[in-house]
Amino acid sequence: METKSSEQVGSRLLFEDERIRLWELSVAPDESLDEHIHRLNYAYFVTQGGLLRFADVDNPSEFNDVQFTDNQVAFIPVSEEGRVDKRLTNVGENHHRNYIIEVKKAASQS
Repeated sequence: METKSSEQVGSRLLFEDERIRLWELSVAPDESLDEHIHRLNYAYFVTQGGLLRFADVDNPSEFNDVQFTDNQVAFIPVSEEGRVDKRLTNVGENHHRNYIIEVKKAASQS
């Protein structure tokens, strides 16, 4: 059985307008966020780094552990097909928190 990806890319949506969506991703040790799909280019800013495991729930032996650090920032371009992040679980000892800014469209030129 194949898992369907969620459209929810964070723990909670903090803000949305016609240009951006701002999400908080907050996971305590042993907490998880289901597999999700990014459909928009996005940037993230890590305020509390943690060790996150991205794993395929249909095949848990396939996983990738990523250590995030405080103040880490990145921009991630997303193709038309979208970008799937497998289920993520905080496998570290520290609470992990970051903010995700999805870019819905460019500001209009004046």
